[in-house]
Amino acid sequence: MKSIAKHALAVGVFFGLIATGSSGQNSTPPPSEAMILAKDTTAAVALEGQDTTRHDSGRLAQKALQAQLAREIAALERTSLGTGQFSWTHSLHLNLFRAGRQQTQVYWYNPKAKNTPHLWQALSAATDDVFYLDPESGRAVTLDLQSLKGYFIPAGIADKAGFSGNQSKFLAKKSDAWTLEASTDSTQVWTAIDGENRMELTLHAAKDAEQAQAVFQWMCLQPLSSVELPFAAQKFPIQSLERIDKSGTAFRFEVMKWVELDEPLKVDEGELSIKDPERDLRTIAKEWAAQKKAESGEE
Repeated sequence: MKSIAKHALAVGVFFGLIATGSSGQNSTPPPSEAMILAKDTTAAVALEGQDTTRHDSGRLAQKALQAQLAREIAALERTSLGTGQFSWTHSLHLNLFRAGRQQTQVYWYNPKAKNTPHLWQALSAATDDVFYLDPESGRAVTLDLQSLKGYFIPAGIADKAGFSGNQSKFLAKKSDAWTLEASTDSTQVWTAIDGENRMELTLHAAKDAEQAQAVFQWMCLQPLSSVELPFAAQKFPIQSLERIDKSGTAFRFEVMKWVELDEPLKVDEGELSIKDPERDLRTIAKEWAAQKKAESGEE
């Protein structure tokens, strides 16, 4: 298009020089066909340029509108997780062996606020996301604590993946299901036999009810078979637990360390942006239309 315009302009200038003469005086001869053609070509190029400008402007406006709509719909796809403000003051690091695979996890815990949602992470996973479970609603989400964005885990998937946890519990103090096999200054070793299955439990010899409850809560979140623990495990923290069946070790976990954080890990649920895959696009579109209608009515 630029070459056509330049060519038309050159033709017009060339014939303009001819019309004025080499001396610069206007001889005003009758217009030739070439002059008429040059004039028409220049006008056509100018009109085409105006149409292109209008087209580009309209296309940019349409793209801006589409981008704005996409942002609004994306905002409707996400909700805040709640209104609570929570902090975790301790972390528990554990190794879990299950189904032939080993995984390292960290579990955050606040002994002073036991209603704090559960928060844990698989350190050996390919993602840095953490798992967050609200015990009151039972809803689980994955979170990126850097971007403060996450996704609800659909109830069906959560159940199949074992996020609903297990129903482990403590036995009565007088229960004889477990036998104390050995005791040292640092550990107690307990065993239990259930048919062809054998359980071996190692407890710390020193009491620490806060750590003991943290290990128990973490264990209840795992996709493991329920375990009836001896009464002593409520006060003496679990160091390791292993279930052995006829095929070998069914699962085993070991506590690596229990740490009090220098700075508590804090989360404001209102700042988290959670996407719910169970909400379909049709529902989101209806909500968006209703919101726009309400806004136009207010105006």
